[in-house]
Amino acid sequence: MSRSLCVNCKFSLQTCLCEDLSVLENKLKVIILQHPSEIKITKNTARLLTLCLTQYDIMVGETLADFAQLSTLPVATTALLYPDDNAILLDDESTAAQQFKSRLSHLIVIDGTWKKAFKIMQLTPALAAFKKVSFTTIPQNRYRIRKAPRADSLSTLEAVAHSLALIEHINPEPLYHALEALNSKQTQFMPEHVKARYQAK
Repeated sequence: MSRSLCVNCKFSLQTCLCEDLSVLENKLKVIILQHPSEIKITKNTARLLTLCLTQYDIMVGETLADFAQLSTLPVATTALLYPDDNAILLDDESTAAQQFKSRLSHLIVIDGTWKKAFKIMQLTPALAAFKKVSFTTIPQNRYRIRKAPRADSLSTLEAVAHSLALIEHINPEPLYHALEALNSKQTQFMPEHVKARYQAK
């Protein structure tokens, strides 16, 4: 039997996050490329972003055919958040980095595991047209309820929150608050010995 869902946040009624959500008036448009396998994952944080941002778009797929809208984005003012040796570092205080950030109008973020994100990169050659951006310092991971194979892994929400803070100087706390609510509500029905593993992170 299917669970009853909140009509607004689409989480189950038992884990509804509506009271924990605040909307950020972001100017930078966030473009989320979501791998299809992420859609039904209850703990997926891209869904939270669609509830907390005013400027966003989400496209689901794996290949260039799925992301045809990329061809309409302004190349000069769009960046792809993806680790790369030649990436422009958003936390770099140099004049060049600051000027680049000030021109940005769109930020592309891939929503999926590292393996799936790499696959999207390989199957979507149009992404090569955009400058890559990354961070020198990765903030502490606050996403306790989903395992990641790399120490520098961030959830999609955390990556976007940190990017908006560095690019727009926007306060990301409302996004982190929503994430903490997700952590808490998704673990509330776990057996205590299972919950302890997440709380120990």
